[in-house]
Amino acid sequence: MTETLSWTPPARRVQLERASSGQTGGVDAVLVNPRNQALQDEVARIAVAAGIALGTAETVAGALALSPGILLLDTHALERGGRALGGFGGTETICVGFDADEPWQQSARHGVDGVAVLPQAGGWLAEHLARRNSPTGRILGVAGAFGGIGGSTLACLLAREAAESGLQVLLAETGSSSGGIEYRVGAAEAGGLRWQDLAGVEGTVNPVQLAAALPETGHFAVLGNATGEPIPEGLEHEVQPAVLHAARAAFELTILDLGASPPRHSRALEQCDALLAVVGGGTARLLAAKSWWSGMGSGAPPAFAVVRGPLPEGMDEARTAALLGMDLAGYLPWVRGLASASDGGRLLDARRKRLRRAVRGILAAAGPSAGWIQP
Repeated sequence: MTETLSWTPPARRVQLERASSGQTGGVDAVLVNPRNQALQDEVARIAVAAGIALGTAETVAGALALSPGILLLDTHALERGGRALGGFGGTETICVGFDADEPWQQSARHGVDGVAVLPQAGGWLAEHLARRNSPTGRILGVAGAFGGIGGSTLACLLAREAAESGLQVLLAETGSSSGGIEYRVGAAEAGGLRWQDLAGVEGTVNPVQLAAALPETGHFAVLGNATGEPIPEGLEHEVQPAVLHAARAAFELTILDLGASPPRHSRALEQCDALLAVVGGGTARLLAAKSWWSGMGSGAPPAFAVVRGPLPEGMDEARTAALLGMDLAGYLPWVRGLASASDGGRLLDARRKRLRRAVRGILAAAGPSAGWIQP
């Protein structure tokens, strides 16, 4: 699965349509008009491949006035207006040109951020422009503080609620666990990729190809482990980061089932923007959960407790979250038949109003920290 750059994420399409119709809203990059028409055509072609809105300006000052994310200049534009770059912080500058233009020399003189010698660097420039301007989705990790507490069940219910609220959602389990998440949501027999199929991936992953190849159920995509098949070695460290990076571009929200008590240096946990930790049970289990979370250190993402009963006498959800040193995302009530629905692959059929209200509240509580809901 190789990287291509002709795909435009949905959130970008609106911006590009606005730009092409002359509406305000800014451009992603501005090219200071070069003297060489061939160079201008080449940069325009690259911008189309990257799926970005490209503007043009006669001068450096005019280009900077448009507040672009990236400023593209050829050597002649640097000679004419390179001094103007010093007074405008925060705008990335890239010198573009052919070999004969000697872009490296002018770039060194004026201190630009990057150089793209075309056409050799056309692929790099297209990829850089696409990644620099594409919106990124968010990853919400869900972990059980111990096995059997219901972390996988919560991940499935969150995916359903988020998808039905209108978000583009991926439900995934980590490539190192075997939680059977596909079976729980009735997607075990659906065609599409599993983690084992991605074991040979090298380098970057094309977001649109990934999204198109995954099984779907309940209005969201699913990425799980093939039942009964071993997990290839090195998957978590070598493949999973690239796949989750592509998921950020393809989906607005990825719900990632981390399994029980993921270790401190878990690569999957490192990918998360926020974490929901499902806790509950007696005193011994709560103390074990506190020990697990205390060992995470300062590098962990913002964490929220989801409390399940029954709780020890004198404890409630607020005190439980405080014991762990987490903010409280909510209380997940016990619902008759939920466990059997999960075991039978019918979890998405569980639609008790009390349960759905609780799941929506939990999703909203983590939203501002993870970035998909504005506070």
